[in-house]
Amino acid sequence: MASSSSSSSFTLPSLFSIAVLILTVSTAESLKSPFHPLDLLPLLPKQVSWPILNSLYGAADLLPTFIGTASPGNDDVKWKGACFYENTAYLEFHNKSGSEFGGGTLHIQADKAHSWTCMDLYVFATPYRVTWTWYFISRAHTVEFPEWDGLAEYEYVKNKGVSIFLMHAGMLGTLQALWDVFPLFTNTGWGESSNLAFLEKHMGAKFEARPEPWVTNVTTDQIQSGDMLAISKIRGRWGGFETLEKWVSGAYAGHSAVCLRDSEGKLWVGESGNENEKGEDVIAILPWEEWWEFELTKDDANPQIALLPLHPDVRAKFNVTAAWEYARSMEGKPYGYHNLIFSWIDTVTENYPPPLDSHLVASFMTVWSKMQPDYAANMWNEALNKRLGTKGLDLSDVLVEVEKRGSSFDKLLAIPEQDDWIYSDGKSTSCIAFILEMYKEAGLFGSLADSIQVTEFTLKDAYMLNFFETNASRLPKWCNDNDSVKLPYCQILGKYRLQLPGYNTMEPYTHMNEQCPSLPPKSVAYSDTTGYQRLKLSIVMCVSSSRQMMGHVVARTQLILSRSNFADSIRCQGLRVSKTLRMESQQSKRPTCPSCAKPTQLCLCNRIRSPPLDNQVSVTILQHSLERKHALNSTRIARLGLKNVTVTTVCDVHDEAEFLIRVKGASLELVDTSKLGSDNVDNESLKLYQQLADKRGSCEENLMRISMKKRGVISNVSTSLMEDASFNGILASPAAMDVLAKGFVVTKFSEGKEEFELEVPPGSALLFPSEGSVMISDLKERDLKVRNLIVLDGTWSKARRMYVENPWLKLLCSHVKLEIEGASLYREVRRQPREGCLSTIESIVHAMKEMGEDTEGLDSMLDVFESMVGDQRRCKDENFGKIL
Repeated sequence: MASSSSSSSFTLPSLFSIAVLILTVSTAESLKSPFHPLDLLPLLPKQVSWPILNSLYGAADLLPTFIGTASPGNDDVKWKGACFYENTAYLEFHNKSGSEFGGGTLHIQADKAHSWTCMDLYVFATPYRVTWTWYFISRAHTVEFPEWDGLAEYEYVKNKGVSIFLMHAGMLGTLQALWDVFPLFTNTGWGESSNLAFLEKHMGAKFEARPEPWVTNVTTDQIQSGDMLAISKIRGRWGGFETLEKWVSGAYAGHSAVCLRDSEGKLWVGESGNENEKGEDVIAILPWEEWWEFELTKDDANPQIALLPLHPDVRAKFNVTAAWEYARSMEGKPYGYHNLIFSWIDTVTENYPPPLDSHLVASFMTVWSKMQPDYAANMWNEALNKRLGTKGLDLSDVLVEVEKRGSSFDKLLAIPEQDDWIYSDGKSTSCIAFILEMYKEAGLFGSLADSIQVTEFTLKDAYMLNFFETNASRLPKWCNDNDSVKLPYCQILGKYRLQLPGYNTMEPYTHMNEQCPSLPPKSVAYSDTTGYQRLKLSIVMCVSSSRQMMGHVVARTQLILSRSNFADSIRCQGLRVSKTLRMESQQSKRPTCPSCAKPTQLCLCNRIRSPPLDNQVSVTILQHSLERKHALNSTRIARLGLKNVTVTTVCDVHDEAEFLIRVKGASLELVDTSKLGSDNVDNESLKLYQQLADKRGSCEENLMRISMKKRGVISNVSTSLMEDASFNGILASPAAMDVLAKGFVVTKFSEGKEEFELEVPPGSALLFPSEGSVMISDLKERDLKVRNLIVLDGTWSKARRMYVENPWLKLLCSHVKLEIEGASLYREVRRQPREGCLSTIESIVHAMKEMGEDTEGLDSMLDVFESMVGDQRRCKDENFGKIL
């Protein structure tokens, strides 16, 4: 009895079929056949046809190719189809329907079919509709548009025409592509294999198996705040989605999270894209144990996870407190779908892997907008409106508006996302934007923070930043403990080794990743070598424009090349800028006003009411050093518009600082110590004053000396107010606080040098929502009189850091806060963390109104501020207009 053959063996009919196929293919070019060889493939045995079909077609072939647009008067649209090699099209307008704007007929002539059995599939689109059809016969065909959807579609088609797309793989290839796409999203072994095969074919990714166990025995004591988690999911719904995301963005991971420690040292994981109980994707802050348990036992997407520890030098700059506060402020907010697709589209043509292009993106958006209008509004409508400077337009209206402005949709898509854009549901941050925004708040981008839009970063851009540790000797002991290959990062979960090409190679630079193509340069050649070969090109670009600007940019481009298809993943993000725009002439700077420090054409001085407001409550502004030169710094208005105002520059504590607090001599003389021992008198306070008055002129006139390390850690306190006192003990002493309420002078020393000296007069109050602060509107009820208002000027994260790193602010007896509903005037040009967060000048104006200052004079300063914001808005619009 003969045994059954295995699935890999060939039968005699199979071998005969192969021979016939080879013979037919070899003669197909010289003889006109009634059928095409590939049309026979489905009729052959599966073990013959399936490998050939898989090699010829893939999931990407499901995407149509843009052919051109047919419009009235344009009969030059010609192309070669998958079946018919000679095709032409033209559009005819008519009014067969008798409607107001009529309709049209698209005429297509299909000729020269390569066989009798092939057919072509087409998609036709305008901003208002998408339709499809197929052609099997060589002849004239028509596509009817009985009635245009109003004036907007009529005008659009008249000027731009109907877009034509070809399914370039033909009927057979399209069916095969559908078969390849379907398993990408299935939670099966077939789905996992399909995802791996897609990434291997289209990105050149390698999935090398790791030795078991595939789980690392992680000890959390070696994980610190700011350490990133790169995650690659390879099956199920998220596996399929990430596969397509990796393909278009060039990233080798599809998701990310970040490690955080709270004030008590507990380890947490911050993640944008965590599914809550309602099935919504939100930003979540989860205990490490809960997050790790889910990934180990409940995540059915088979995640491959790597821990990317920060480099020690970078970690030293990482403000743990600011990072934690930022994460908490974002908790529960929606995932950043608004800017998800825009992070990888930076250029007009060079970010789309074939056959993708902006025409296909527009058509896809049109179809999806008809099927899921709410989804479309969340994914792209608001973002497109932001780029146009419009509100409420749906996709079709956006496309029409772009054409009216003489621009194009591909240019609109390429406009960079802005970190300070606020959407209808709040701040929008994808998984990686959430982490990089946190890095911004924590100080990792330093002085470049305001010139980098992290919402433009892909996950690849993030793991290429040179923020991470690569020295194996400094990685955690358990890092890659079970793996025979020592990666430069710690893979803690996964069957396959997680690749991160270009890891830790990029220095941040101004406007990073805003205009980077993601396709390899056509002129770059490379040899098939093992490992990664780095080709370093020095590019020198000189920028000059006669008398107004001379600049010099020195950039270093680093293209990371390897064998085979990996060249397809070369990205312009490999651009490593070693020097940003360097001005070589003083003439390059725009002339500025010496009073308001604004460009002379935007000078504020003539807008300020003269003379300045003679405010009864003086104002002391503590201005963060990075805020001083910001274009939208509103303190300049307070300086010009108020008579009694003091501005002091404050820097972050980078290593250690010392604060010397001494009592004012005049304050001591105002105290009547003869009342010691009387009833109803605070004798403890009077005794302290008597002691201080007796010691005037000696070194003990200093009330307090406070030593502080960065992030607000007090290392030492010495004081003459009480014996063996801690800082908290001073805060808890009514006698000590009463002495300080009479006024003091604070001097800050940093790195052995005096940074500032500031007089804090009696009746000083801090305007800041600290713990225990009272509503400024309640001052009268509490019988509190404010004579000097201290205000912190900086972003909210910088203001919080100033408060934490200036302990003398806690010694003020009064802390007040505002409760304002509504948005700041800043909202269009600078980020507002939440409703009620105001600019410095707005806070001052509202506070002083509550304290009875001249309303008209204060309102005039708000008018100036609004005009300054308007200037900035116009400048941004002009810049976007240049891109458009």
